[in-house]
Amino acid sequence: MKAVLIFAGTTEGRELAQLLSESGICCRVCVATDYGKLVMPESDDVFVSVGRLDENQMRTLIEEGYRTDSGEILEYQAIVDATHPYATEVSENIKNSLNNLNIPYLRLKREGNPDVCRNKQSVRCFDSHEDCAKALAGTKGNILLTTGSSALSVYCLDACRERLYVRTLPSQENIASCEAQGIFGKRVIAMQGPFSAEMNLAMIRQFDIRHIVTKESGASGGFAEKMQAAEEGGIQAWVIGQPKESGLSFSEIVNQLQKLLDTEIMKEAKVEVSLIGIGMGPDTMSMDARCAMENVDLIFGAERMLSCAPAGIETYPYYQADDIVSILLKKKKEFSGKTIKAAVLLSGDVGFYSGAKKIKEGLNKNGFRDVRLYAGITSVSYLAAAAGESWEDAKILSIHGRKDVLRWRAELVDLVMYHPKTYVLVSGAEDISGIGKLLTDAGLGECILVCGYQLSYEEERIQTLLAKEAESVTGQGLYTLLVKNPAPQKKILTPVLADTDFIREKVPMTKEEIRQAAVCKLGLTNQAVVYDIGSGTGSIAVECARCSPDIRVYAVDKKQEAVELVKKNRAKFHLQNVIPVLAEAVDALQNLDTPTHVFIGGSGGNMRKIIETVWEKNVNACIVATAVSLETVAELAKAETEFFCPKGYLPDMETVQIQVSRSKKAGNSRLMRAENPVYLFRLRLNRQTEDKT
Repeated sequence: MKAVLIFAGTTEGRELAQLLSESGICCRVCVATDYGKLVMPESDDVFVSVGRLDENQMRTLIEEGYRTDSGEILEYQAIVDATHPYATEVSENIKNSLNNLNIPYLRLKREGNPDVCRNKQSVRCFDSHEDCAKALAGTKGNILLTTGSSALSVYCLDACRERLYVRTLPSQENIASCEAQGIFGKRVIAMQGPFSAEMNLAMIRQFDIRHIVTKESGASGGFAEKMQAAEEGGIQAWVIGQPKESGLSFSEIVNQLQKLLDTEIMKEAKVEVSLIGIGMGPDTMSMDARCAMENVDLIFGAERMLSCAPAGIETYPYYQADDIVSILLKKKKEFSGKTIKAAVLLSGDVGFYSGAKKIKEGLNKNGFRDVRLYAGITSVSYLAAAAGESWEDAKILSIHGRKDVLRWRAELVDLVMYHPKTYVLVSGAEDISGIGKLLTDAGLGECILVCGYQLSYEEERIQTLLAKEAESVTGQGLYTLLVKNPAPQKKILTPVLADTDFIREKVPMTKEEIRQAAVCKLGLTNQAVVYDIGSGTGSIAVECARCSPDIRVYAVDKKQEAVELVKKNRAKFHLQNVIPVLAEAVDALQNLDTPTHVFIGGSGGNMRKIIETVWEKNVNACIVATAVSLETVAELAKAETEFFCPKGYLPDMETVQIQVSRSKKAGNSRLMRAENPVYLFRLRLNRQTEDKT
């Protein structure tokens, strides 16, 4: 067994002791106060002793070695000085106590934040407490002293004492020191950090603080949070500069100990990741989310979001999972044995059209499983409140960044046409203008648009106008949209269009009753991809597209006049999800999306090839075909026995003959006139089962 002696006074010292203990290395940790022991819990391999030691006492302690539970005495292989950077006298005593002992001395250096306070008029820097106290004597207003109790007497000048509010660790010794200097009651703030910028700012406001005194103590000492609170509170910061010192970083200390002890103690850092919804911006972030953000080591996010990152925290302008993972993997190796806390800032709420899902999946895939999500305020809920509207009874659609333009246009028109309120997440003013034109073309130009611009920012503006006036929206920035339809239609859920509803001209059309039966036989589902082959007027395509805006219909016909008629009927019924295709069916099918449902109203003599091509593209596609001529009936009748189908499947065909008669007035009577009988075929493939008989 091997042992290390650590003189601890910082967070890094505690972390080092815990790491060594986990690696099976015995540690004795010396702390100055009972409170230091309280925050340094003992374990099987860590013994904590309390008390301030002079040089001779330190040497005696080192020479005695480490006594194990079995009584064995272990010589110390290294002495680690992890005392506070301002405890220069203690560090000198440790070094002097090692004279002629031939035991390595390692100084654990705390990194400062020099860029946080330099070159700011609201910050004054000093080399010593004495210089700072003298300068404070010539000021007015309350002083928050955050330098601890060791230098308290220096600041208790007659010109300062009655203005001092002292924040110190909650130990009886520290409180007694305050009382000995005449600091009592509410002017003693006995608390343990870390303190967020919010908490610092709250204290500044609570006690009407005009000056805050702090050491340049680095990230783990909460220095950046004090500077941020001072700046936001509009007060003067007085900073005691960190003494110039040499030393090693945490990871360098671990490397040195590993060599000295000839023991593997290098361990990848533990990484905790917070995915934080910041709402519209910093002013709408929850307290829980803000506290999480202020207690991390590094922050990821888009440039706009990083503006709300606390001063002094390392930031990266990345928001893609791969980029974030790449940085975290490097940090795991760089900061061995430590816990790294990272945050990813995301706009709005992490569970509402957010990138949080993909980022979490990417993190988990690469071994980062300690991931917590923090909720944020969505732009929808913010706009609803600003506009005085509810949103629990509204429809919500995001078109932000979507490439499937035809689909979202169909979804949007469908939502607005049949619902009184629709909230839309958009990318900018161009989307607002485009939506206005889309709705106007669909006969919805009288719908009301409530445009939320730069929500929660100083430039915030709520603009209300009609859809047909949307071209006037030009301001560049962030938008969220509410569309209000004062007269929404009731949506009919079955195919009900009459033949007279269509623009027909001289192009053939599947008749009303046959059309309705055929659409029902197709058994359409959400997100279906439909081929209407031999589309003619497009009556089947229109009926299918009307079932749901997320159904995509390709209306294929080889005649130009038929395709033009499809376009007219598509426009008449305000459909965005019908796509006319001018081509021979067999040629067109090769380049279209994989079908789920196919209707064949006209094959041009290529029925067999069309069906076989569909089955090659999707063995699960449902095919419905109509036949009037006996030749077509005969050709379809061969489908089960002669048509090619993929290996392992067998065709299954259902045939229905439909005879329709229509009434016609003859004098005072009505007579039934028979239409030509129509055969309706439905074909599917079933997986072939092995015959075990």
